Amino acid sequence: MKKTVLIAILGVIFSTAALIPDDSESFLRDILEYIRDVPEKQMPSEEIYFDGEAAFCTGKTRVAEENNTAASLILERKYKEAADILYAALVNSPLFFPYRYNLGLCHLHMNELDRALLHFTKAKQLIPEFSGTYLQTGYIYCRKRRNMEAFGEFREAIRQNKRELNALVLIGDIYYANDEFSMAKKYYDASLTVDPDFPNALLGRAKLLFAQKEYLKTIEEIKKIKLSDAYDKALHFYYAESAYKTADYGTAEEQYSTLLQYPADKFFMTIPRSIVERKINACRQAVYKEKLLDDQP
Repeated sequence: MKKTVLIAILGVIFSTAALIPDDSESFLRDILEYIRDVPEKQMPSEEIYFDGEAAFCTGKTRVAEENNTAASLILERKYKEAADILYAALVNSPLFFPYRYNLGLCHLHMNELDRALLHFTKAKQLIPEFSGTYLQTGYIYCRKRRNMEAFGEFREAIRQNKRELNALVLIGDIYYANDEFSMAKKYYDASLTVDPDFPNALLGRAKLLFAQKEYLKTIEEIKKIKLSDAYDKALHFYYAESAYKTADYGTAEEQYSTLLQYPADKFFMTIPRSIVERKINACRQAVYKEKLLDDQP
């Protein structure tokens, strides 16, 4: 598959430019004012906490133990087994937030978007102040090409938690996928005004350079990102693609291989592992051909 086709596949997640709201710039001004003035909201950490993407809870109660067993299975990518436990538990505790949130994750990973949306929506009703659930529903709306709803979810995430900078980045990604790069940049930059080191916003800037075919500059920007922080694993894809374009096949192979180390990442909900594996093989073949040329007298 040609690289341009793969980029197009990535863009499908956020596509359909006609569904971008026309008040986005005014919203951005308003939200930056809001971020400066409103205290941050957080999850009640004494009861619910997150390990990876799954919701765990403290305590030794039946609901906690059932949930944590299922959450551990989610981290092992055993989504069907986790869902079976959660559905059985849900009968007695239908209003327990971690059950609903984790069921949303299970169905999301099983590519059952409507069922995932149902449970995430229930989770929002139970704890509306948790911004992370709005990111999940927004992502699903993007997958369903319903960008207006996605914008609404990402905006609400910021209203609930001013530090939910991923919401600004995800709005930028919608514009990026629709080739509205100036608006995408405004949202990435807005996130960076709050946190100059925010990795996903820095990746957004690198993606803008990638779209302009500035591959060496893309690599330079990506190298600035602190990988010790939470970051979008698609970074390794853009790094690899840029390295391949500049004939640095060894680095490209390394970055594609690193991406494969995160099989549960959302990247692989839309891009099959086999595509990345084929790209690794292409890198190896390119290195082999270079070696043959170097060995010629």
